[in-house]
Amino acid sequence: MGMMAVNAGSSIEVYIYDFPEFPSFKEIENYFSKFPEIKTTIYCLNDSDHLKEFLEMVNLLVTQGVPVLPPGFCTPCEMAKGLNWKEIYVRYSTPLILVFQGGRLMSIVILRCDASTLDKALAHSDNAAKVFLHYHYEDAVLLKEEARIKIEELFKNRMKSQTNFFHILPLVIAAASVDAINPCEFFVLIVFLSLVTMRLGRGAVLKFGVAFSMAIFAAYFMMGLGLWKLIGYVHEAKIFVVILGLSIGLRSILNFIFGFFGLSIGLRETIGGFLNKKFKRIPKFLSEKAADRLRRFSSNPTSAFLIGVATSTFLLPCTSGPYLIALSLIADLETQIQGLTLLTIYNSIIITPFLAITAGMYMLKIKTSGLKKWSSAKQRWLNLAGGLLMIVLSIYLITYAI
Repeated sequence: MGMMAVNAGSSIEVYIYDFPEFPSFKEIENYFSKFPEIKTTIYCLNDSDHLKEFLEMVNLLVTQGVPVLPPGFCTPCEMAKGLNWKEIYVRYSTPLILVFQGGRLMSIVILRCDASTLDKALAHSDNAAKVFLHYHYEDAVLLKEEARIKIEELFKNRMKSQTNFFHILPLVIAAASVDAINPCEFFVLIVFLSLVTMRLGRGAVLKFGVAFSMAIFAAYFMMGLGLWKLIGYVHEAKIFVVILGLSIGLRSILNFIFGFFGLSIGLRETIGGFLNKKFKRIPKFLSEKAADRLRRFSSNPTSAFLIGVATSTFLLPCTSGPYLIALSLIADLETQIQGLTLLTIYNSIIITPFLAITAGMYMLKIKTSGLKKWSSAKQRWLNLAGGLLMIVLSIYLITYAI
């Protein structure tokens, strides 16, 4: 393929402007998925900011003499159909793909997404930048140096703002640490391993605990891949993530403070206080059903894996805050290889407590009652630390990633 001609020592960055609902979007995505070493950033034109950037780019190309519109294009005819210039540019210039090598603009592809053209665009290494147009299929058009400089200026600040792997790594580790101390899956594992110990003995704990942990890892990893794509495509999703992160962090801090007065902030506590009634985290009839299911499934490691998948799926809202922040940091800033590495590191950290509990019960003969007491005694302080980290990460996301 044409990629073989690219200097492996030079960093290649590709910027793509397209609509996710267009067939070209999937073709381009599939093509670049074969080259994870290339830093590929997709800007969805459904986002008003990205559309504005796209129109600015196309207008610059037109003013520099690039024949974006087809030969014999009848402007009055198109205007008579009710189209304006914005709609015309979108119709005849999407997708727009820009290829940079070592920070220098090398090629532009307009209204084409076939593999042979993309190969040529990536392999092009002459001093003069080329524009590959749909209406000039055989020959690429040379881009004027003035236009090249202007486009490079537009992207210079964006390239500088790209956060590297080692800059994001400690933030992802911090978010994963908050997720790892969440009690939701923690208590499910303790209850499940207690039942395994009673039914099959302590010797079976290792297999069941590892199977449960691997299921959590696999399910969270797959859900993370989907959310990573979604956050990357929908820029506004990061705003929701910031609001969620700040809300979770503030609630944890206030709960720590009010805890000294025997108070707690939450929907369950608020409704219970209003009705002068104490509600359990899980209704009694549901907890009884869940306990019955756990007893029936505590017979083989495969069932432990299934319980782990179900736990991670149904309890995702309980743990989603830190995960969404980590995915927001990764979404637009890393290559696929770096993103997958960070995703692996994140999920490895969140299952570390599960593996530690399993090893403790199997090797050190730690009792589940002791684990529950320790968790209850330390949970307020763990929640405070998690809340503070959530606020710090959310502020970082506002400042540098939105």
